[in-house]
Parts: sequence; C-alpha cells; structure tokens
Amino acid sequence: MKSREVRQKFIEFFKQKEHTFVPSSSTIPVGDKTILFTIAGMAQFKDALTGVEKRPYSRATNSQKCIRIGDLDDVGKDGRHCTMFEMLGSWSFGDYYKHDAIRWAYELVTNVYNFPMDKLWVSVHDSDKEAAEIWQKTGMPKERIVRLGDKDNFWTMGPTGPCGPCTELYLDQGPAVGKCDVKGFDCKAGPGCDCDRYLEFWNLVFMQYDKKEDGSLEELPFKSVDTGSGLERVTALLQGKTSAFEIDSFEGIRSAILKRAQIPAARTAHENESLNVVCDHIRTLAFTLADGANFSAEGRGYVLRRVLRRAVRHAHRLNPSLPKGQSFLADIVPAVVEEFGEFFPEIVQQQKRVQELIRNEEARFVATLESGLSKFQGFVNEARAQGRNMLMGEEVFVLHDTFGFPSDLTRVLCEESGLKADLDGFVRCMQAQKEKSRAEAKFYKFDQDDSAWIELNNIAQGDLKTFAGYGFTAANTNVAGTPARSVNIAANKIARVRQLKNKYFELWMASTPFYPEGGGQVADTGWLRVKTADGSDNDFEVVDVRKSAAAIVHLLRHPEWSSEEAEVVPAGVLRDVFGKGATALVDMKNRLATMRNHTATHLLHKALQVVLGDGVRQAGSYVGPDGLRFDFSHPAGMTREQIAQVEAMVNEEILKNTNVCTHENVALDEAKKMGAMAIFDEKYEDAVRVLEVPGFSMELCGGTHVPATGSIGLLRIISEGSVTSGVRRIEAVTGLGVMDMINGLKQHVANAADMLKCAEADVVDRVRTLRDSLKESERQLNVVQSRLANSVVEQLVGQASTLAGNVRMVAAQVDISNAQELELYADRIKEKGIEVVVVGAALEGKAMLLSAVKPDVTKAFKNVSAGNIIKQLSEKVDGKGGGRPDFARGGGSSPGKLASALAGAAELVKGLMSKNLLGSVVLDSRWQCLCSQS
Repeated sequence: MKSREVRQKFIEFFKQKEHTFVPSSSTIPVGDKTILFTIAGMAQFKDALTGVEKRPYSRATNSQKCIRIGDLDDVGKDGRHCTMFEMLGSWSFGDYYKHDAIRWAYELVTNVYNFPMDKLWVSVHDSDKEAAEIWQKTGMPKERIVRLGDKDNFWTMGPTGPCGPCTELYLDQGPAVGKCDVKGFDCKAGPGCDCDRYLEFWNLVFMQYDKKEDGSLEELPFKSVDTGSGLERVTALLQGKTSAFEIDSFEGIRSAILKRAQIPAARTAHENESLNVVCDHIRTLAFTLADGANFSAEGRGYVLRRVLRRAVRHAHRLNPSLPKGQSFLADIVPAVVEEFGEFFPEIVQQQKRVQELIRNEEARFVATLESGLSKFQGFVNEARAQGRNMLMGEEVFVLHDTFGFPSDLTRVLCEESGLKADLDGFVRCMQAQKEKSRAEAKFYKFDQDDSAWIELNNIAQGDLKTFAGYGFTAANTNVAGTPARSVNIAANKIARVRQLKNKYFELWMASTPFYPEGGGQVADTGWLRVKTADGSDNDFEVVDVRKSAAAIVHLLRHPEWSSEEAEVVPAGVLRDVFGKGATALVDMKNRLATMRNHTATHLLHKALQVVLGDGVRQAGSYVGPDGLRFDFSHPAGMTREQIAQVEAMVNEEILKNTNVCTHENVALDEAKKMGAMAIFDEKYEDAVRVLEVPGFSMELCGGTHVPATGSIGLLRIISEGSVTSGVRRIEAVTGLGVMDMINGLKQHVANAADMLKCAEADVVDRVRTLRDSLKESERQLNVVQSRLANSVVEQLVGQASTLAGNVRMVAAQVDISNAQELELYADRIKEKGIEVVVVGAALEGKAMLLSAVKPDVTKAFKNVSAGNIIKQLSEKVDGKGGGRPDFARGGGSSPGKLASALAGAAELVKGLMSKNLLGSVVLDSRWQCLCSQS
C-alpha cells in the first residue's frame, strides 16, 4: 500500500465516522510562543481541547505536517527518527471518548490496513483499567495488553497545555528485528523493551487535564480524544520495511540525491546514513521555509540553520569531490515538491522561494567554512602541542561566534580528529556573552508586578478588551500645545487601578480610546485627566498601553507621585481620584503620524510583492509616529532601480487619494476568500477586521489608518538592508517626516558647500575633483613607499638568520603608516626566499605583529606555525594573536616591549623546531574534516 493511499484511507475512514476534514496547519505554530515548531496534530486544536475556542464541529480528522528536532543527532542512524513527518490524526472535542476511540482504532488497523491480529500488542497507562477492559472487549487478548507508567503512557504536547493518559498500538516485528538476544534483552513480554522489535504506530490520548506552567494538572471542562499515527511508520510496517527511509515516498528524493551526488547508490553504512540524513533534512527545510520560516541566528531560524549545515555536511560525505561553488540541497527541492505537492499545495506555490533561501544559506555556510576549518585546525594543532585532548570551551565559542559553527558540528569534527569538545565550557561562554550584552538599566515588565489592585467597578471582560478609538481623525482640544482628542470616561467605566513598585500606575477601563500596542503598531500616548478636591486638573501621562489576557492595560506616570522620592499613594486617595471618572486625552499628533505610517506600510507591502514577486512575506514591522520599519522575506538585496520602483508605486497610490475601507467582523475564511493577506504566524479570531485600499491592497489588520491615502502626503524610503539570512528590512518616513528628512539633507549639502568653498550646485563636481587629486597623491606616495620598502627589505634579507634545515628567518621591526604596509613587508621578504618571516611595528600606541611561514617548513617542523609564533610573541607585548599555520596576526598594548619580543623570535622558532611534534593533523582540503568517516 503506497503512502498516499495510507493517508487517504485514514482520512476517508474517519470522515465516514462523521469527522470533519481539517487541512494541516502550518509547521510554524500560530499564536503559540511555547514551541518553535508544530510538533503534533493537536497543535491547531489546542484551544478547542481546553474549551477556550468553540469549533463548528465536535469531530475532526487530518494529516498534520510535524517537525521535531530533539533527536537531530540520531536522524539517519536508524530507520525510526525523522525531523519531519506526517501525523495522521482524529479528534473528539467533548464528543465520544474511550470506547469509540479504541473500537475505531481496532477496526481501521485490522479491517482497512489488514495488520495481522496475532502480531498486535497494546499498552495502557498503569492506572487506566477502563482502557484495558475496552481493548479486551474489542478483541485484544489479555496477554498482549501491557501496563506502563507515565514515561510511556502519559502524553503532553509541551511544557503546558492539554494532556492525559494514553494507550498505544504496537506491531511485533519479530526477534530478528529487535536483535534482543544479541543485546541481552528478554522481549517476549511485549512493549517496554529498549529494542525495535515492538514498534509503536498508533497513540490514543485521552485528554483530561490542562498542564499549567507550575506543572500542576487542572481538569479540562470536557474530555476529548486525540488520535495520532505516524504516516511514515505505518507505511513502513505495511510495506514490510524496517526503515522509514525505504518507503515509497522517499524513493524520488533518494534518487534525486544520488543523481546530484553522482553516485549510483549508497555503497557503505556511512553513505547510507548520510543519504538518510539529507532525505530527512531536505523535507524539513522545504516544508518550514514554504510556511514562512527563515534562517537566522536565533530561535527557529537558528535550528533550521543547524539542520541545513548538518545536511550539507552529509551531502558532501556522499561525494567529497563535488564542486563547492554549487548548491547541493536546492537541487533536491523539486523532488520533495513532486512527492508532496498534491496534498500540500503550499510547497508548490513557494518552491522558488524555498530554493532561493536554501541556495543562499548554503553559499553563506560554504563561504565561512574554509576559514572556519582553518581556525579549527589551528586549535587542533595548538591542543596537541600543549598535550591537550580537548578543545576548550572558549575555542568552541570562537568557532560558533565568528564562523557560525554549531557546537554539535564542532563536537563531530573533534571526534573525527581524535579530540573532545568542552561543551560545558562553551555553554558558560555563551551565558557570559548574554550577561555582558544584557542591559543593566531597570525597565518595566508589563503585567508582571504583584502590587495589589484597587477594585472600583465590575466590568465585563469583553468591554475591558475593547478599543473604541478607530474613528478619531482630528483633534478637538490640546494639552500644552499638543493637539488631542478628548473623550469622557464615566466613573462606572473605570474597573481597577494600582500603583506599581516603580511608582508608575496601571489602570483598566471599559472601551478605551487609547490604541494598545499590537500588529507592529506602537501604543497611543496621551493623558488621563482627573479632578482634584478643589476641582483643578490632575493629569496622569499615558506612557504605554498593552493587551493582557484579561484587559487592555494602561501604564500611567504622574509628574509628582511617580518620582523616585515620592511616597506611595494611599489606596483611599487613588480610590477617590479615579472614583469620579476621568477625561481621556489621546495625543493626536502621534496618532495621526502613526496612522499615516501604518497605511503606508500596507501600500509598501503590496508594492514589494508587485516588484519582487509573490514570495515576499511580512516578517515583522514597526509602525510609530517617527517612521516605519518593514521586514520581509526576500533572498537578496534590492537594487536601486527596485527601490525606486517601489517608492514610486506607493507615492502614485498616495496621490490617487483613494478612500481607505475597513470591513468589520468578517469571518476569517471569508476574508481569505476576499484575498486579504495575513501574517503567517499571527493568530486571528474567527471574525476579523479587513483593511482595504480598493484596487491595490487588502490585509487583515486591527490598527489605525488614514481615511484616504492622500492623507499620507508622501513616502520616502530611507534605507534597505539585511536583518538576517533571507529577511530584508526597509525603513521609511511619511508626511512631515519626509519634510524633516529633506530639510536635513539640504542642511548637509549646505554644510558641504561651506567646507568645499563652492556653491551648493557645484558640490558633486568639487568632490569629484578632490577625489581625483587624492588618488594621484596616493599613487605618488605608494611609489615612494614602495621604493623605500624595497630598500628596507633588501637590508633585512641580508641580515637573515639561518636555522635548522637551512631554514632562513627574518625577525625585525619596521616603520609603517598603516596596517596594510606590515603585510606588504612580510610578502616582499617572503618573495626573496625567506621561509619564516616575523615583522612588527608600533602604530597608534599599539604593538602590531605579523608572521608568514612557508608550507614546506610547517610540514617539516610540525610545531612551527605562524599561529604559534604570533600567539607567544603577542603575550610578550601584553596582547594576544593567532591565525593559520602559514599566516597570522597579533599585537598588544605595549609597543615599548616590541623590540625585546622580536629579538627573541629566532630563539622561539628554534625551540619550536626542536620539539618537532609529528602527527599533527594537516588538512588536505577544506572538506576532508567534514567528509572523513567516523
């Protein structure tokens, strides 16, 4: 039975049992920050299982694409571990429970998939007598039902969320598969053994609890069922395969990999492992990148970067002699699309984007690999010279921080070189870096203060979470000259208030006119005005507004009561102050500027898609009164022409002065049918707000916007650059911000004209003349310096020392005007046949050192390397240094000690020669370390 048929039969079976088919959700969790990837089919049903969300159906089925990275190092070594897999699933949300779930599982497994009855085993939680009894009544012999504990038969999705006891189905593959006798296991008793004889392929989770952050379990409002069955594992069992990588859905991918590697088949166990790794990892990359993920230096993106680098490493194990300048993995993506595109159309639509991201990331890795491997080899040589069998944590950190080597890659490279890696020390270095970079300033942690609330009015939660300021397009008053929008807040509309430990205040009110931070838009600011006992105004500044789980929270600062030296305001005073109502005053200068920038962001998003292609997706944004920042997925930097096109397109829409339309309370599915764009990892309610610029742009958005595009005035792009691999950033200004920018540029031109003593219109010509004159002066200076250097070089070569093996060495201090000249001296001395060169110079109050050693010397005297020489000499000038065996730089803070250090250089090299440490590993090529078999 083919894997597509296995999937289809599962879905059709449960559809016949009145289950609604629900398409797979994204591999990127939507609205769930507790996990990096979707790890189970229940991810999209989490709120339905807890009762938070009401679905129009009580039974569901699907095949969910899942990503689990926890066993990354085991992938490829056996046939069970995959980072990407499909989870066949069915759910009951307070509908049927254990009896029907077990009965239907047994029916599908025996009557549809035709698994042999005498090979089936079942495990239940050791406290679940009911499940065991139902299995017996269904037809499962009592002797093939085993009871296991929490480790095996209690399931939870993650650190928090729905969970409960489970029961699992196993297939007995026979003692030959488990090799129990070889391992010394007695597996006749059934599941529970640490071998592969009994393979679990079906899991029924009986959702009874909601796991909280403190680990406690709360009863769910109703009991549910979560069925999970790995498609690849079921298919392997039905096809008689002991490895998931041998099933039909991997055949096309394996063939594409072998063809790209230019080999007919995996010829060794190591090659088969590498083939499996690439098969698995390319699926993970294709599905996650198609869902909107990107490579980056942290979080989800860093995990994907590790996956890609591991795949590259194994790809080149298959054929180490492949050209290094061409992408391997990007060429395999079409095979993944061919196999899975029919059921998962998103990978068809995003194929081009996926290939570009992989190609660029692979090129970035290869570009840093050569220098990184050279640095690694330097550390290896140094460790051996010092009699160490381990790379220090600091060295592992340097490879990670400078060259992007994941610590597990360094560990493997160390193993292949006969060394260990100090990963504990690496973790300490990482932690130290985080502590160093962490700001020491005190800051307000939103909604994290435990100060007591003063309760004023009991208000419905729906009102407390309502923003009621969409209609504000003009001011109706001012506060100290700042235009503001005044809104009366009745006494019974203020729910609660409290003073925080930092002397600021938090307040909840019904139907706030202040926009809470969200969707990339900053919060409104302004004032909350109350009356004192004598009737005078008492203004609290509204400095931040945010959403909590229960309400929109306003952060207030009082000019007197929030000062550090102020006493805590008594509860009775606060109750009296806010118990009479208040006047909300929204800062309209900031609000209107933010509105202009937010609508402009929508226009910019659409223009980018038109100019760069549909692969452009929003990856983040900032919208405030000072400007806008828009992050988007795109594999390469924009050209000047593309930036100009985008800017012109946006301004054309602005000049049309098109009325901006909002569609309130639109069903999410209907909004998508309308063509509204959504952010891939944003969670939306069933009813959404759609912002439309007719004929141009349509997006889901809860922010504030101008009534017509003409209100934006003008948009000017300030910059375009890289955020991380595959993500670009545009910064822009609108309205008065453009005027400020133009005025600033005009002032720069005027200042330049004054400095150049010319008219503003002549600045460019004047700079061009000065540039040409400077080039000619530099040329003449270089001629003079070159002649002088040649003279010095001839003198130094004539004074060269002769060491063991007729090796000639020059160690000298030279006069230089810039750092590049030191390298020039070293190159010219080496060109004169000098095998070991050490030159130093004092420049800008520091000592500089440089060494060059010819490869023949390094081969003959294994411990003589430029890196070793510079490392030891740098210490003598109170500094540090190092580098490759053939070239290294260093220096220190004590130029006065430079002459003494150089005077001892020859004796240092003689000492290194006398050690003559053979056996040091020499890289024959940049790939040898990656491609050797462990």
